[in-house]
Amino acid sequence: MSSLKNTSHIDLDNVDDLMDPSRPRVQKETPRTTESLTPELRAVVADFVESYKHKYNVDSPQERANDFASSVLNKFDFPYDIKNYLDKATARKFKQKGFKRALSFIEKRSDQVAQAFSMLPEHWSRLDTEYKRARLADELAGRARMHLADAVENGLSPLELLMEINKYVGLSMWEPAFEHTAALKDGDVAYRYILNRAVDDVFWLRTINKAVIIAFESARRAAGMVSPHVSPYASFNNRQWFKERQKRQAEWVEKMALESDNGEMLDLKDVQNASIANPANRRHELMARIRGCQEYADSVGFVALFVTLTAPGKYHRLKKRGKYFIENENWNGAPPVMAHRWISAVWEKFRSAVGRETKKRPALDYFGMRVVEPHVDGTPHWHAVFFVAPAHVDGFTKMLISYQTKYDCNELYTEDGRRKERAIKARVDIKKIDRNKGDAVAYIAKYISKNIDGFELEGLNDLDAKKVNLVDSIVNVTSWSRAYCFRQFQFQKTPSVTVWRELRRIKIAHEAVWFEKIRVSADCGCFASFFYFMGGYETKSYARPVAATYKFYENKYEETVKKVDGLHGFYCDDEDGIDEVHVFTREKVWKMVKKGVEAVADTVVGSVSGLGALVFEGSDESRFPRSSVNNCTQIENDENKEVECRFTKHLRPNFLAGITHDEYAEELFNGFKWI
Repeated sequence: MSSLKNTSHIDLDNVDDLMDPSRPRVQKETPRTTESLTPELRAVVADFVESYKHKYNVDSPQERANDFASSVLNKFDFPYDIKNYLDKATARKFKQKGFKRALSFIEKRSDQVAQAFSMLPEHWSRLDTEYKRARLADELAGRARMHLADAVENGLSPLELLMEINKYVGLSMWEPAFEHTAALKDGDVAYRYILNRAVDDVFWLRTINKAVIIAFESARRAAGMVSPHVSPYASFNNRQWFKERQKRQAEWVEKMALESDNGEMLDLKDVQNASIANPANRRHELMARIRGCQEYADSVGFVALFVTLTAPGKYHRLKKRGKYFIENENWNGAPPVMAHRWISAVWEKFRSAVGRETKKRPALDYFGMRVVEPHVDGTPHWHAVFFVAPAHVDGFTKMLISYQTKYDCNELYTEDGRRKERAIKARVDIKKIDRNKGDAVAYIAKYISKNIDGFELEGLNDLDAKKVNLVDSIVNVTSWSRAYCFRQFQFQKTPSVTVWRELRRIKIAHEAVWFEKIRVSADCGCFASFFYFMGGYETKSYARPVAATYKFYENKYEETVKKVDGLHGFYCDDEDGIDEVHVFTREKVWKMVKKGVEAVADTVVGSVSGLGALVFEGSDESRFPRSSVNNCTQIENDENKEVECRFTKHLRPNFLAGITHDEYAEELFNGFKWI
């Protein structure tokens, strides 16, 4: 029966005609691969074929594959590690799939790598070492100073001066936030802050480092160096860069201490271990806050939803097919930063919509937290737990799905308009948490631990890539977030964590009962009680009873900035009226000192007069330090007796003129060459 079924479509009367050898055969047209190549690459292929026409049958297939890959890649201008990886990958593709597949592979990969490097205003070869970046920062700052001097002589306005500097220095190319907009007027003081940064070599070095780290890691990702079978989440080079930076920071912390104005000394390492800079403390605080949200949600009857948000397929370099990951032919070459911006932009629109009260529905009540983490190919996605009022669950779910599928929706529907349910679920997945199986804390705990220190994740693997061990990949995940400057954890519509931390600094009971309730709830770590006493989910952030107070001062760029110095609270009572409370939590003045020597600088906690420690950070989108201490190792300038950053000394022309490249690298960076 099976044989009859297989031959039922053949015309048995014309079998002889089909077997006739003189019968003309239809030739399948093969694509002309070389016609789509650039002239340069076509010339490389022609040279390779010409050189091998006499010894094609002499060399082994492996030797021919290696020679082909090397001859092609030698024409590309890429860093050594990327070129070396592409060399091996192309040789393997040539041996397994043949000439045309290998040619198509190397052309596509090289275009994507070049696209990643095109984000840099300068060629990558001028930025691949710390020494080169320091020299470029000094050059750009000097160029800006020269145009500043010319502008003063010619009487240019701040706006005209900024346009002139941007023309010759490319300030807005390195820092798009400084591009001129219609919102800024000619007399706006913001131009002064921008100009002060433009002539500062420390600012330039920090900006260059941030852009270079993102570009190089994006190029390695485009080359295929970030994948489950090579290095998941982040490239090996990025992992080594992060580990080396941690090592240097640990060595610096060991040498430093804090000294108060009354002579009290604290070891900086002990201070670090006692703060949220310690990964264990950071995890404890996050778990305490999400546990408090769960307990408070139970008290008000809210429902917990577990949400996963992902960017469209065009932002993913790999896609999953069965058990394996394959190349995504629809990938547009965008770096992970663009995928994260897409998710953030959609979330902002959704958050604004659910917060508006309309004629058809009230504003939706919810709160919770989200975690951003990478897929194995380095593409970010969000996991979140939101606690929603039972009456608003359907509206919350429908609106979030609507906004998440509203943009770039072509991949979510077939040509005849039918929905692709699997594609939509991959874009946005919302599950109602079953309390019989666990609460919200149990759902989110793994993602918190996975992105901090891997606590109690022994033996667990990634859900998508089963061979990727979660504990072994902690460094990769952390280096990924540092390279792309992602904020990994963020709470939504909960009381200020700054107030929570400042209240925990107060160790003396307060006479105001309402304030003491809030202080004790924070001091004992009960975030649920803190949430309740701070007004609950219905109170807007500006109307909560306790808020942080700030002290304003000018930084090195003559810009007015603020730092926390205490708390301010108010309580309305019908009988006694308004009761106000002011508490100062940072009364001591601390100095950063080296162990065994005098104070380096008379610096108040939170001062940003020196930004040296941020030179190699590239891990925070803020212009100012996250910590409340001055992280800059400062020295005294012998020329003008002023305090300056240690990097400023190494950038002075008289210092650079007397040493070689190798001596400079050994003196300043200890031979550290990682990007």
